[in-house]
Amino acid sequence: MGIIQKLSTLNEIEKFKRKLELISGIHIKMKRLSPSSSEELRTVKILNTFQFNKVLDIGANTGQFAESLIDFGFKGKIVSFEPTSKAYHKLVKRASKYKNWNIAEKCAVGDFIGNTDINVSKHSVYSSIKKISPAYSSYKNDSDIIHTETVQIYTLDSLQNKYFNKTENIFLKIDTQGFEKEVLQGAKELLNYVNGIKIEVPLQPIYNCVSWEIAEIVHFFKEKKFKCISLNEVAVNNITGIVHEVDAIFIRQKHLLLVNN
Repeated sequence: MGIIQKLSTLNEIEKFKRKLELISGIHIKMKRLSPSSSEELRTVKILNTFQFNKVLDIGANTGQFAESLIDFGFKGKIVSFEPTSKAYHKLVKRASKYKNWNIAEKCAVGDFIGNTDINVSKHSVYSSIKKISPAYSSYKNDSDIIHTETVQIYTLDSLQNKYFNKTENIFLKIDTQGFEKEVLQGAKELLNYVNGIKIEVPLQPIYNCVSWEIAEIVHFFKEKKFKCISLNEVAVNNITGIVHEVDAIFIRQKHLLLVNN
């Protein structure tokens, strides 16, 4: 079989696959497991490359992120924070079988210390101190708010020495559903020595009162001497194709020099 004939056959296979996907609604894709095909594996590769020994998991929900780190080979310590009651109960149970995974007291993390109300959604991953936009909740019915809870809230700086300290090589993960900027505003001291950050970045915000845009976020981290090394889409509108949010990983520039040299 000639090269042209082979290419023609491959094209026909791709066309048939696309038609089958449209009819079935199932995306058919087989890829070798690698950091390019798995965002979870990529995160662990980054953690291990830069020798992080502690992950602060802010907005843990039921522990999906933390458990994926352990499954893909992260051996350092993880401390997870979650404010909502039902998700917290599942989180504690999930973490109980791992020696390197600890759960902090049930609390929210933000830019002040006190109490706050959190909106709990049908699907708990959408629960947030901020209210979800009606346009998004009409598209995603499981993001509808079903009740609110009053929870304790702390700044990350106020939790220093209780759950982390300056001697550790810390990676900070923030997934707080539109409340990420407030978490960073309460971490002014921590940002002076944390060396890696994974944060949910809004492109088209799905929560009200989120004014922080991607250009401002990149500028913020550039001033703090961080550089973005990974992006991954996490919230896509399947009707419009619009990407609402991406996960971005930033590494302190001096840490990048250690690897590049």
